[in-house]
Order: sequence, then C-alpha cells, then structure tokens
Amino acid sequence: MTIAVTGATGFIGRVLMPMLAGHEVRALVRAEGGDLLDPVSLDRLVAGADVVIHLAASVDIGDVADPLTFAINVDGTRHLLEAARRAGARRFIYISSVAAFEQAPYDKPLDAGRPLCTDRRRPYDFTKASAQALVMGCTDMEVITLAPTAVLGPFDYRPSLLGKALIGLRRGRVPALFPGGVDFVDVRDVAAAIAAAVTRGVPGQVYLLAGAWAPLSALNTGRPIPVVPLWLVWLGLPFVKLWARLTGDAPYYTRQAVYNVIYSNRCVDYSAAARDLGFQPRPLTETLNDTIAWFQQQGMLSLSPAG
Repeated sequence: MTIAVTGATGFIGRVLMPMLAGHEVRALVRAEGGDLLDPVSLDRLVAGADVVIHLAASVDIGDVADPLTFAINVDGTRHLLEAARRAGARRFIYISSVAAFEQAPYDKPLDAGRPLCTDRRRPYDFTKASAQALVMGCTDMEVITLAPTAVLGPFDYRPSLLGKALIGLRRGRVPALFPGGVDFVDVRDVAAAIAAAVTRGVPGQVYLLAGAWAPLSALNTGRPIPVVPLWLVWLGLPFVKLWARLTGDAPYYTRQAVYNVIYSNRCVDYSAAARDLGFQPRPLTETLNDTIAWFQQQGMLSLSPAG
C-alpha cells in the first residue's frame, strides 16, 4: 500500500513513520521543497497514493490571529484534499485536535457529536475546526478524523510547546504555574491509532484520542513550584507581553493559553477509538517518566530533579 504523509518530521510524525513499515511511504518535507500551499508539490506527494495522512499544521496559541496559520491549517488542508481527489486516493486521514470542539458544557463528556468551535477569537481552535469540517464534508474518499488532546511523550526533538514547558520545569525556569489543566495523551498511543486507521476505522467517523485530565502541576516532578491565583495571572498578562517584546522571546503565557487550561473539558470520550482502532492510552505517570528519561538521554535536561 502506498501512503502519503504530511508532517512526517513533526512530533507525531517521527513516532508514526516507523509504525508504517511494510508500506511504501512518501512524505512531504518542507526543507525539500514540499509546501501545503503549493499544488504542484502536493500532486507529486499523493500521486499513486492509496491513503493520505494529513498531520502537518501550524500550532498557534497567540491572542491575535496569524493569517499564515489559517492559510496552512485551512487552505493547506483544502489543497491537499483536492490533490488527493485528483490522484484517486481511497482514504484520507486528518489529524485534528480536541481543541476544534466546543469544550462546554464542562461537566458533560465531550464526544464527536459536540459542536465545532466557531469563535474566531480562538485562532488555532477555529482553524482546526474549519479544516475538520472541510475534510468531513468530502464524499469522494473514505475520510476519517482523529482528534487528540494535548500530546506529550518522548522523541520530542524540536521540542513541542508541552515539551518546552516540561524542560522549563525541570530546569527551574518556570517561576509559577497557574490553575487549571488539560487532558494529556501519549504521542506513541496517538501514532498507533493513526497507523491503525490506515486499514481500520469507519469512514465518516471522528475519533477522539484522549488519556486523562490532570492539572498543570502534574507536569512538575521536580522541586515545588507555586500555583498562583487566577486573578494574578490576568493581572500579570500585560507585563508578560511587554517583557516578550523587549526580549524578543515568546511570552511565558498568553490569554489563549490560559483559556485552554481553565476551560478544558475533563472527560473526553475515546470509546469509539478504543472500539474501532484498538486505542488504549497509557497512564500519564508512564508518559512523564519516559519523556523525562528521553530528554535526559538527549542532553536536553540536567539529571538533577531540580534542574
């Protein structure tokens, strides 16, 4: 079977690629001229492909919408869909995000029937929801969407936003945490579900991939770090933005990042993925231990718990 993959060099992609052994795999690599906004490179990618796996995306937790994020996440998905149709691909697997869904009501399980985000003030969530709607509206192929929660785990080479947060905590560079949390899922379990979706899964189905909800403080396995009250988080936001402008670094947090952790659903229903894809998330403690050990092996952490 021939499989075309975007985002193969990203966090999930690096873990997924070895799981596709036995298939002929073709990857879109930006460094080699591949571009989601270039129809020619997309046609070359999907030519003769039986299955297309769309992982590539722009992750943006900023408070101001970036036109490039919309272009990559929505227009890029549209271009890839059109290329896959032209190539006669049989199956299109889109990797969305649980953030694409409305999180409220927070006291009820979030499943695939929950409405998609329509709030443009949540730029990333809105673009993922828009792209997911495009994919699921396609009737020319077998389309399947997989929507993971916050992905964490080893083999995080770049690293991801969560990976950076974990490194910062271990190095003692995070002065405080704010209230709230998210559902964490292991990158290896997400990649295994994607690999399973190549031959399994019901066309037209959206599968949520979740682990377990935990507070942000669960990431801190080193020295104690205070959790500041929410009012202080909001009070400090203008100063965080000013400091980021002065230093040229990314802000320690944004309004959108705070919203993501204080307004996240605590019960994401992954039963459909368990039933159809054999998805079985591992405990967060295992993920954390393996991730920290991997960062240490890569020299990205000191070996002392305090960083």
